[in-house]
Amino acid sequence: MRVKTLLEVIRMGQLRTLLGVMRLAPPFYRLTWLVAAFRAGILRRLAERSATFRELAADMVRDGADHDWLRTWLEMGVRVRALRLEGDRYSLRGSLPRALARPKNDAIMAILEEVATLHHRLVLESPERMSRGARFSLADQDGVLIARSSPTVRPFVHEAIDHVVPRRGAVRLLEVGAGSATYIRYAAERNPDLTALGLELQPAVAEYANANLRAWGIAGRAEVDKGDVRDRAPEPVFDVMTFHNNIYYFPVDERIALLRHARAFLKPGGRVLLTTACSGGSPVGVGLDIWSAGTERCGRLPAPDELVAQMREAGFEAAHARSLVPGDSYYAFFGCKPARTESEHARHAT
Repeated sequence: MRVKTLLEVIRMGQLRTLLGVMRLAPPFYRLTWLVAAFRAGILRRLAERSATFRELAADMVRDGADHDWLRTWLEMGVRVRALRLEGDRYSLRGSLPRALARPKNDAIMAILEEVATLHHRLVLESPERMSRGARFSLADQDGVLIARSSPTVRPFVHEAIDHVVPRRGAVRLLEVGAGSATYIRYAAERNPDLTALGLELQPAVAEYANANLRAWGIAGRAEVDKGDVRDRAPEPVFDVMTFHNNIYYFPVDERIALLRHARAFLKPGGRVLLTTACSGGSPVGVGLDIWSAGTERCGRLPAPDELVAQMREAGFEAAHARSLVPGDSYYAFFGCKPARTESEHARHAT
């Protein structure tokens, strides 16, 4: 570039803005390229061994006229430093692409997929949708993808489950929003006498959960039904009831009624556990908050004090919150159904 051209750009007052934009773009392209490469199977394939362009094209391109298309897509991987090209062979570059290719990191990969496929839409489309009153719907969300990403908070939820599920003795668990059923699995493995029923709104997710229960060998003690807990007639037969990462699927002004309905499923003295992201968290958490606030029949993330107050109003004793993730806004909420019914309290008072 000639000095004259540079001076002209400086005089226009755009250089600083242009440089700022150029710094913003590469992380966006890197994230979306990694997600696309994972979905195409490229990350796992190249984690095993490098491949030539011809080898990749044989699997990825139907029409030979599209070789240039593939080559430019692979070039993006090189430019965002996810791929290395040596001669005609492509390989993964750096530790992150290799780590994302490992099955044990599938939950982390699912978060990236969620950001790339849903969260960017939430941020991009929200102003226009608000202007015409067009909310998002549950159909905009990939339920199985959400279930895949939930294990990222698994150790913290396990810690909360330990407080309500004893290691021995008969326990009946009702889990609202079973997801992948991973938390039912943990509770069942912690207590071999435990039996569990999960409820799941989305049929595809319920099928996914039951397939997992069969694979884990605990289908005889646990199952997941399709349906909305609010449509189910309560019977006070459960010792523990759990809501993991789903209180925001219910509107804020309906949560007290929901919790009161939930209490009716518990035996006297039964315990409820809710785990959830709360308002004021990381950018990914705020993305979740945008989704929950802007989706039909859902509601924004709770504030910790707000949800504790709702639990108390719904009739739970000893309701309290506990922070689970240091430095982030992820909490567990605990409460107990009174050991005596209201009528028993009245008789005792007289």
